[in-house]
Amino acid sequence: MFRRILPVVALLVIGTNPSLGQVNIEAYRGNAGLAGAARFSVSSDFGNVEVVRSDGAGNLTLDNDAGALLLVMRGAAGFLGGKRYANSGVLHMRYTWKLRTLIHPEVFVQGDYARSRRLDARSLLGIGGRWNLLRADRLALAIGSAVMWERERLDLLPMDPHDDRTSAARLSSYVNLYAATTRGVSLASTAYYQPAVSDMADARLLGTIELTTPIIGPLQQTTIIDFRIDRKSPQGVKNSDVKLSASFGVKFS
Repeated sequence: MFRRILPVVALLVIGTNPSLGQVNIEAYRGNAGLAGAARFSVSSDFGNVEVVRSDGAGNLTLDNDAGALLLVMRGAAGFLGGKRYANSGVLHMRYTWKLRTLIHPEVFVQGDYARSRRLDARSLLGIGGRWNLLRADRLALAIGSAVMWERERLDLLPMDPHDDRTSAARLSSYVNLYAATTRGVSLASTAYYQPAVSDMADARLLGTIELTTPIIGPLQQTTIIDFRIDRKSPQGVKNSDVKLSASFGVKFS
């Protein structure tokens, strides 16, 4: 029954939800059965400038011999002097079939927005293949490639020649690395390269690195580095940015 339900759930998700880019896939893949985690962080500065920042993330995986269904959610918000100055959100869903071949087909759907990048909304749907180069209890290395259709709605500055609504087909190649120690400390990294099919110069390089340290029981601390390079960003948005964050959370499996 479980084997039959997973592909159906994945197709329903793709058909009924909007569709992200930099999701650390390897960090969220769980053991057989149901697994998941949630984390949250808040930081603030008070005095001459009052700034409050918060980040949250959660994930669920359903994994069996037939395939793996992955759901990832991330969000962030910032307030300066009581007024919101930046916020972002991400939803990523992916299903990977475990066929008896070197390459495992997968399909994914994503949705995100990021006010700091003047991105009001982004959605995409993709299909591709994944190849596990190495898979052990505490070490995994995989590569993947996909074709995806992407749509964006941007909040542009006046006189910006960039289109405020775009749609394009992109190639997406990624590398996943996951390593863990016997004490539960883990490092997970994913890097994506995504050029547009119609203009290979319009390329994006995205990635994230996560270092997770167990504290006690299911409680753990995670330090995250996100990076992004976009050669054709809107005016007022830098072509590259790096974000460092730390959070506490719980994990179950």
